[in-house]
Formats: sequence, C-alpha cells, structure tokens
Amino acid sequence: MLRLLLPPVFLLTCLLLNSCVAVGFQKVAKAPPPVDTPAFAQELARVVKTPWTEGNAIQTLENGGRYFPAMLQSMREAQHSITFESYVCVDSEPTRNFTQMFVQKAREGVPVHVLLDAFGCSKFGEANLQAMRDAGVELKLYRPMNVLLPWRYIHRTHRRVLVVDGQVGYMGGAGWAYCWDGFADSVHRWRDTEYELRGPVVAQLQDNFNDNWQEVAGKRLVGPAYYPELRPSGALKAQVALGAPEKLGDTLGSSYLLAFRAAQKSIVIAHAYFIPNAPLMQALLEALKRGVHVQIIIPGKHIDFPASRSVNTRYLRTLVDAGAELYEFQPTMTHGKLVIVDDHLSIAGSTNLDQRSFFINDENNLNVLDASFAARQLDMVARDKQRSLRLENKDLKLPWNRKLQGLFCRLFEYQM
Repeated sequence: MLRLLLPPVFLLTCLLLNSCVAVGFQKVAKAPPPVDTPAFAQELARVVKTPWTEGNAIQTLENGGRYFPAMLQSMREAQHSITFESYVCVDSEPTRNFTQMFVQKAREGVPVHVLLDAFGCSKFGEANLQAMRDAGVELKLYRPMNVLLPWRYIHRTHRRVLVVDGQVGYMGGAGWAYCWDGFADSVHRWRDTEYELRGPVVAQLQDNFNDNWQEVAGKRLVGPAYYPELRPSGALKAQVALGAPEKLGDTLGSSYLLAFRAAQKSIVIAHAYFIPNAPLMQALLEALKRGVHVQIIIPGKHIDFPASRSVNTRYLRTLVDAGAELYEFQPTMTHGKLVIVDDHLSIAGSTNLDQRSFFINDENNLNVLDASFAARQLDMVARDKQRSLRLENKDLKLPWNRKLQGLFCRLFEYQM
C-alpha cells in the first residue's frame, strides 16, 4: 500500500478509534489437512466464505510495463461495461492514460463505473476527475471524511479491481502512479504484480466491485453486461476472496493462518509490509519447528514506509533465529503481496500481512490451488531473490532513532 503522509489529526484519530474495528481470527484447526487435498480446499472455502470455481485461466503480469498495457488493451476492446476500483491513484501518466480510456469508452456509449478511495486517491487530480464526469463516467468516491462520523474514515477500500465486459478481470497489489510504471529497473520504478483472470472466477471479482458499489451508489450492477455466461477458459481452480471486515469479520487473515498451519514442506512470503500478529507469528514458528522451509522476501532500503521496518524488525529477528530465510529486495521498492505454500497453494492480491488489512480495510485476494501455477509464482520469486540480499540476525540491528520510531509506532501498530 502506498503509505501517504498521515496528518497528526489522522494519527490521533487512529489511536482513539483503535477499538472501533472488528478484531480476531476465526477458529482454525491446529493441524489442517495438507493444501493439496480436497479437505483443505473445503476448509479454505469455509474460512473465506467464497466457493471455488473451476476452468479458469490466470496470467501473471510482472510490473507496470506489462500490466498497464494489458489493462488498457482490454478496456479498448470493451463493448458492454467497465468497472474499476482502486485504493491509490496519483496524477501521473498511468492515471491519465486510464482516465483517457474511461472517457473514450464512456463517449462510445460503454457504461463505465469508477470507484476511488477518497483518501488514497486524494491526489488523483481534479482535471482527471472532471474529464470523467463530463464524459458520463459514473464516478464515486469511497468514504470521504465526515467530521460527524470520523470512525468511518478509518475504514478504507484497499481493493484493486478492473473488470471488462464481465469477461476479463485484473487484480493484485498495484496502484496508479509513476512509480508503478516500467519494469522495476530503477529506484523510481517499483516491483509489483497484477493478475489477469478469465473464466468463471471473473464473476467473483465483479462481486468484489459490487460489494462497495452498492454502498456508495445504492444499487448493484446486474445483467449480462456485467455478469455474462462465463465458460471455462483454462484448467485452474481459483477463488477471489472478499475481505470485508465490517460485514464478514475477518476472512483473509484467517486464510493465511489456515495455510501456515497446513504447511508441511515450504512457505514462501513475498510481501511489502510484513507485520504479522501473534497468531500468525506463532503459526510460522510452529511451522519452522515442523521442519517447514520458510522464506521471506521484503523491501530493502527503498521501502516507501520505513516505519514498518522499525516495527517488524523484532518479528524478523525472531523468525531468523528460528531458522527462516530472510531476503531484502535491493534495486527498488517491492510492493507485491504473495504467499506460496507447499508448492501448491498461491495467495495473491491487495492484502498486506498486517492487521489493518485483516480487520479494517476492504481487500481482495486471489487463491489458486494448482502446482503449475504455484511453480510460475516460485519462478518469479526466484528471479526476485537473485536481486535480493540474504540477511542474518546481525543485519537486523536498528539505530537508536529507528528503535524510538518503532516504540512509538507500536502504539498504533494495529493501524499500520
């Protein structure tokens, strides 16, 4: 998540309202079935409250230089509808390119619905917003500040959704700004991943969009323009899990807990913001005791939110001491969110491994049960590891000012 500078009033509000959100994981078995069994699939579906779909095709798109053109091309071909939801869009070339495409398609008569988080997209640019309104794009802002209901401002939509004609969808962890463009080939171009979805699972992604669209617009988008008949497009078993803590309680944090407890061979975590709570830390430590190979890849010196490292260093030291391998991505900020368990289960999406994602924000994750898909994710991680530095415990010492920062930030760690 792009960590915009928070004004002091917002930080104070975070502290005051720390107890005004849902807390606590679901009950998850201490020793779940292995991730490659039907019993595990059934249990994961129960935890995330989402059924599995069969017959899907999913493409992994590394970096903005690949996913932005793919998204724009899909929208260029749109004939019936476009739905788009994002946490962060900053006035920049990628944002302007998308704005122009929304405008073009709306003028062609294609219904275009855009939902922007009022906080994360506060720098979208008034010219871009007005251009969409003038063209007939149905544009909504998610939860602007209301001084009479400040606790509602704490709850953001952190989802990334693009669905075109109800047939092809895109989701992941990316935002729309200069730093997300390109190929992670400089410190100013971030490393991130989006996923292109085709097949029955696209309807679940459209449901993710409709979840918040109904709140802000007072209606759901229905009919074949948004929900056409979706025939099999591939062989993957997948689900798009909804993170909606106000409505459903926690679903996504509990899915990680289930996966970590089920692991028998390996856990790979490639996450931008790694601030696990006590149950997840315990699950990882227990996995290490079982002989599970745990690898963690996190941002290095180019992290956009250094306070998260000031907070999570104590967790990292504990895990490294217990036998986990820790890697720091060196060339630029890495913003992805990916977990792979036992070379079979892949979890990717907008959800950070932190309590804000589990208990406060609206999120969405893609879960895939398939060894070949997991192998492609592991190949991607291996390429990132080649540009990473392995850290030992001695490398995880903070200077005194960062220790003080960590102590302060721990007061509102739940909100990070």
